[in-house]
Amino acid sequence: MSAKTGLDTLLDSGVGERGLAALLRFAALAYWRELPRALVAGAVLLLAAAPPLIAAVTAAPGWLVALAALPIALAATGAARFAATLARGDRARLRDLLAIDPVLAAVGVAALVLCASALDAPGASPLAGAIGAAILVLVAPMAVGYGAVRGRRGFAAVRGGLILIAFRPSWALTLAAMACLGGFAVVATAGVLAVVVPTLLLVIVAGAVSSLLLTIERIQAGP
Repeated sequence: MSAKTGLDTLLDSGVGERGLAALLRFAALAYWRELPRALVAGAVLLLAAAPPLIAAVTAAPGWLVALAALPIALAATGAARFAATLARGDRARLRDLLAIDPVLAAVGVAALVLCASALDAPGASPLAGAIGAAILVLVAPMAVGYGAVRGRRGFAAVRGGLILIAFRPSWALTLAAMACLGGFAVVATAGVLAVVVPTLLLVIVAGAVSSLLLTIERIQAGP
């Protein structure tokens, strides 16, 4: 993808004002242009998802299923770097899949374990676990996307994600809803789209984060 058709040109055309609809088309085109490598990234994510899936199928405790998600969390941070490269319009590099963020992944899994443990506990804990899980669903995409786009790691990525959510909470809700729809699409196709949907969603997240960051920079720069 040339510089003229990259993310910068798309954002300069006003995608931030039009919303996520334009990013959907852009992400699909960016994904298609690097389809073979994008499918490899999806296959890596699918393999990394095997441990929590196996734990869930074998009726393991919720906290153990959440803990088993560490491989997919690690793989997701690397795949996000790969997706950010696609969103910039640069040539995809499979080595970006190795650019994992262990701290960010560990923080996310630790939060997931706490939520799962609360959901399994008696009393009012399940409500707290459900609220925590909802917050995690909103924060995780933005944190991972911010870390990939800005090259931030660990708690710096979490902080950046929280700032973006505070700036445009509607986008965080939309991205979370799209992730849920993506999950339904995978289930509805009996797993056929499992190698496509996760990476495509990460490209959309990278584009959304880039758009929000550009909007913030333009506001700070003034008229």
